[in-house]
Amino acid sequence: MILTLFIAFIILLLIGVPVAFSTGIAALIVVILDPTLSARLLVTRAFAGMDSFPLMAIPFFILAGEIMAHSGLTQRIVNVAMALVGHVRGGLAHVTVMANALMSGVSGSASADCAATGSILIPSMIKQGYKPAFAALITAFSAMMGPIIPPSIFMIIYGSMAGVSIGKLFIGGVVPGLLIGLSLMLLVAILVRRRSFAVPTTTFSFKKLFQSLVSAAWALVMPIVIVGGILGGIMTPTEAGIVAVVYSLFVGFFVHRTLTLKQLRLLTMSAALSSANIMMVVGFASVFGTILALGRFETVVMNVLFGITDQPWLLVAILIISLAIIGSLMDEVSTAVLFVPTLAKIGAALHYDPVHFGVVMVLAIMLGAVVPPVATLLFIGCTLAKIPLSAIMRLVWVFLIPLVLTNLLIAYVPALVTFLPSLF
Repeated sequence: MILTLFIAFIILLLIGVPVAFSTGIAALIVVILDPTLSARLLVTRAFAGMDSFPLMAIPFFILAGEIMAHSGLTQRIVNVAMALVGHVRGGLAHVTVMANALMSGVSGSASADCAATGSILIPSMIKQGYKPAFAALITAFSAMMGPIIPPSIFMIIYGSMAGVSIGKLFIGGVVPGLLIGLSLMLLVAILVRRRSFAVPTTTFSFKKLFQSLVSAAWALVMPIVIVGGILGGIMTPTEAGIVAVVYSLFVGFFVHRTLTLKQLRLLTMSAALSSANIMMVVGFASVFGTILALGRFETVVMNVLFGITDQPWLLVAILIISLAIIGSLMDEVSTAVLFVPTLAKIGAALHYDPVHFGVVMVLAIMLGAVVPPVATLLFIGCTLAKIPLSAIMRLVWVFLIPLVLTNLLIAYVPALVTFLPSLF
C-alpha cells in the first residue's frame, strides 16, 4: 500500500503534476487497487483535513500580510533597517537581513518577504556594486525568517496538524529566527571584509532612526498585538487573524491612506487564491496521510531510524538532513502537511518537547526552500536579480553553512526555543 502510494506520487511529480493533485491522484490509485479501502475515504478525509478551526486563520493572515505589504510598509521597514545598520560595511546586505526579520512580523510568509524586500533592495545592491548573485542569495536566505518569526502561516499549519499550541510555537520561534538573522549578518561581515563594493555610503543618525521608527510604528506593533493577544488568552489564532485583517485595513485606509477599494479587491482575490491552494494541499494530503497511517508508515520510519542508531542527537540530525532534501523536491507547505503527523510521533518517541521539536522541524523543512532543484526562494531572488539559477549555484553552499549550524544549535539546546514559551 505505502510503496504503491509513493511510487505513484513520485511519478506524478516527475511528469509535472502539481503537488496537491499528485497527492490526491496517488491516494485515488491506492483506493482503486486496494479492495479494503472505500472511495468515500477520499471525500471524508479530505473534508475532515480542511475542517479545522485553527486552519481558518490562514486566509486571514495571508490577507493581512497582503494588505500591509501593499500599504507602503515595506519601504518604511527598509528605512528602519537602513537607519540601524546601513552605515556599516556591507550595509545594504545587513539591511536586507534586518528588513526581512522585521517583515516576518507582518507577512508570515517567506515568499512574500523575499518578493517584497527583494524588489526594493536587490536593485539597490546591484546599483551599489554588489554582485547580482550575492544580492539574490542574501535576500533569499534572509527571507527564511518569515515562517520562523511570528506570526507564521507555517507554524499554524504545523500546530494544527501536530496538535501543538500555535501560540507557543509562535513565541518559540522568536529566538531561532533572530539567531538565523545574526548568523547571516556574521556571514555577510566575513564575505565583505575585503570587498570594495560593500563600502558604506551613509552615516548613523539618531534622528533618522527615530523618524524611521515613528514612520514604521504601525507595522512594528502589529506582531506584538497578535502574538500578545494569543499568548494572553485574549484571542485564538483564528480570531487573531481577523484582528490582523481589521488592523491592516485601518492602517491602509486611515493611517497611511495608501490603500484603495480597487487594490483591496485585487488583494482579496490574491489571498483567496493563495488560501485555496494551501487548503487543497491540506485536504488531499490528509487523504495521503490517512493511507500512510493505515499502512503504519510511522512505525516503518521509526524502525528504520532506530535501526541506524538509538542516539536522539544523531536521529534528529538525520531528520534535519532528510527534511531538507525532501523540502528541496517540493514546496514547504506540502512537505509539512504530508510528514508532520509522522514527525510528531517520532518527536514523542524521542521524548522531545513538542514545541521545541516543532520549531526544529519547521527550520529543517525551510532549508529545502533554498536548496535546488525546487528552491522557491532562490528562484524569486534570481528573478528579481535578473540572473539564471545556475549563476548562484557555486555560492549556495556557502550560505547554507550558517543555517545548518544554527539549526543544529537550536536542536541541541532546547532552552533557545522553550525558554520564552515557559514564561506564559
